[in-house]
Amino acid sequence: MLGKLFKRWDKKPSPEAIRQRTPIQPEWRDGLKRYFSTPLPNMHSSLKEVEFVALDFETTGLDLSEDKILSIGFVPLTVQGIDIGQTEELLVNHGEFVKAASAEVNQLMPKRLATGASCVDAMDKFFHAAAGKVILAHSANIERAFIERHIRQNYQFETFPAYFLDTLQLEKRFSYKGRTGAHSSYQLDDLREFYGLPSYHSHSAASDALACAELFTVQFKKLLCTTNLELKDLVV
Repeated sequence: MLGKLFKRWDKKPSPEAIRQRTPIQPEWRDGLKRYFSTPLPNMHSSLKEVEFVALDFETTGLDLSEDKILSIGFVPLTVQGIDIGQTEELLVNHGEFVKAASAEVNQLMPKRLATGASCVDAMDKFFHAAAGKVILAHSANIERAFIERHIRQNYQFETFPAYFLDTLQLEKRFSYKGRTGAHSSYQLDDLREFYGLPSYHSHSAASDALACAELFTVQFKKLLCTTNLELKDLVV
């Protein structure tokens, strides 16, 4: 009896429970207020009942102790279709902080980034778009880590209450090649090629978010649409 009680007390609260118990502060930006005012999707929903927002960050690297977000790309979608007209690309102005290696990949130079918004303003636009939605990303642990660093640094709380769906993990769990280890690569471009999706010549946060959204719609049709899985079975 006591063991069951302790187990229940030790259970990690759900993102929705965290959202509900987090008091909205008057100094927060409007997007974050909207995010925390909007219930997260029901975990017992099917994927057909859920709204998503595909997200990609272009960064100077993956070291959370020093690297920064350079641009934010996102696009809303459902499994029925992608709202391409609502695709957003937000440049983030960090002054002169750009690494040569990252600039070579994403072509984001200080002069171009100088036209961007502050990271707080750019992230707030994303929070506004993500309210009530599942966040979709390829290798979603990267986006989650940068979001949680952002809210720690700017809002002083540890956990961002969100449900994430990871197209990389979906491929590993539900495709035959993923389960058998037959894929030679799980890179976004390589999985898109495997499913016959066209390649994007430009490399940006917006194009990568759209590429992830397109991959997910194909994965849903080929791997998930005939299952009875609920959202709780798929989020990471």
